Amino acid sequence: MSRRLTLLSESLLLGLMVFLASLPLVTAFAAVAAGCAVLRESERTPVGARAYARQLAAVARGGPLGFAAPVGLGAVLLLDWTAVRAGLPGHQLLAVLVPIVALAAAALALRCAAAWRPGHAWPRAARDAVRADLYGTGLLAMAVAVAAVVCATFPLVTPLALGQLVLAAAAVDARTSPARA
Repeated sequence: MSRRLTLLSESLLLGLMVFLASLPLVTAFAAVAAGCAVLRESERTPVGARAYARQLAAVARGGPLGFAAPVGLGAVLLLDWTAVRAGLPGHQLLAVLVPIVALAAAALALRCAAAWRPGHAWPRAARDAVRADLYGTGLLAMAVAVAAVVCATFPLVTPLALGQLVLAAAAVDARTSPARA
């Protein structure tokens, strides 16, 4: 029971740190990847600002692809949603597809963030995320959908929900890769 409460409190603290590191928006994906790395290390190193800053620096050293690819995908989805809102031809189909693609992209991004390890390149983490089990990706997609609804209803809990998404990504990664746990 004590370990469960510790994990809950650590994930809530981590959610706040991920939220603060995500404020520049370009760093959001790197912040989540660092959060997953901190949770993986939580057996050996307590979750805290120093451990998070160390992992965030390691993610930043992983290269610009970890920053550029998520921003590029987000920009494409935002342009597609703008086309839907403007009523361009085909907007009815896009109105259905954009949220589905955004949900799938968010689940895969969580898988990729959890699969990243210090010293590994981002393409390797992306390959691991795409090759991961469909069930785990579905679980993460449901977690993202629930978090989106909760955050839209109660925006004040957004920092806490981020910690729970990081915890979910790390848990799904550990579930599918016992050697990584």
